[in-house]
Amino acid sequence: MSALPLLDLKGGPGKRGRTHGKALASAIADNVETYLARFEAGGVARADALAEGARWGERIERFDADYAAEMRAIADGARIDPAAVAMLNARWEMSYALFAREAAGDGCTSFAALPEITRTGTTLMGQNWDWLQRLCGRLAVLRVRGGDHPDFLCITQAGIAGGMIGLNASGIGLCVNGMTSDRDGRDASRKPFHLRVRELLRASSLATALKAFLGTPRVCSMNVLIGHAGGEAIDLEAAPDTESTLYPEDGLLTHANHFERPPGVTSTLQWLRPSTLYRARRLRRLIRQANRPLDVALAQELFCDHFSRPHSICAHPDPDVEEVARSTTVTSAILDLGNRVLYATDGPPCENPYTAYPLDQ
Repeated sequence: MSALPLLDLKGGPGKRGRTHGKALASAIADNVETYLARFEAGGVARADALAEGARWGERIERFDADYAAEMRAIADGARIDPAAVAMLNARWEMSYALFAREAAGDGCTSFAALPEITRTGTTLMGQNWDWLQRLCGRLAVLRVRGGDHPDFLCITQAGIAGGMIGLNASGIGLCVNGMTSDRDGRDASRKPFHLRVRELLRASSLATALKAFLGTPRVCSMNVLIGHAGGEAIDLEAAPDTESTLYPEDGLLTHANHFERPPGVTSTLQWLRPSTLYRARRLRRLIRQANRPLDVALAQELFCDHFSRPHSICAHPDPDVEEVARSTTVTSAILDLGNRVLYATDGPPCENPYTAYPLDQ
């Protein structure tokens, strides 16, 4: 049994990046190979993927010079091509432009539970993050302190500065579901996803957190579930140029990988990954049927659900899919926003224990 490594990052972007790169050098190299192989299987030559990564590096520099400096420091610390690290940090835009056309993998299942239905009266959030199987064992938890922003915790793929699922000292939490629409990928000049995650995790208020995803148009669609320890949660179904909002009903909200309220776009991921049509509803029903207040232990139990395995809430590789494209639950995460604790597994929760990562330690 293993746990996701925890990196305590302090100082400026150069110091943070070099610490990240040195500590996770092997995993970063593995993640670069995973994406290069995946892009190649989808028809994108390795040299072309790296060239596209370099172009994204230039765009990231224009949006956020500190983020770009941290990427370069990660590359320096890991002794790897900066274009390869930039490719990892633009993996959302590059991946969804390619993978959305292919019936490979499934998606993520997330929830937010408000204090009125939780056992301890805290806001709980969580998700099973389903992505490429080869990433298992190559994620990490970043605990970032100092600067002019709240401290934060996030789960990331080794080599990505911006993170994914996380929470911060202001009580804000984030879960993310991949989605696709008929408008994706038309304008690659827009701010990338992982920069938006970093902005949200540095936010001091819920309004500022929402602006990270609503302030400017996006390259690709995405679903972001944002919560606050004060007892609020909002789900943004965001297409490139428009978005819709969903709110908890009777204290609970769940989501998967299709637009439930499409804002004038055509939702497409369900055509290739139909499990999205039942996973969120099933999780909602399981929470209700438990007939007791939700707590971390119950969330952990329900995230192990195997209905319709391998395309289940706890996802497992589909043997009918090419090995390089197979997905699984690479981590299961639960966020206790009131106590500022992130619980996460290294791989599917049915096989791997949760480890607690407190922000204040």
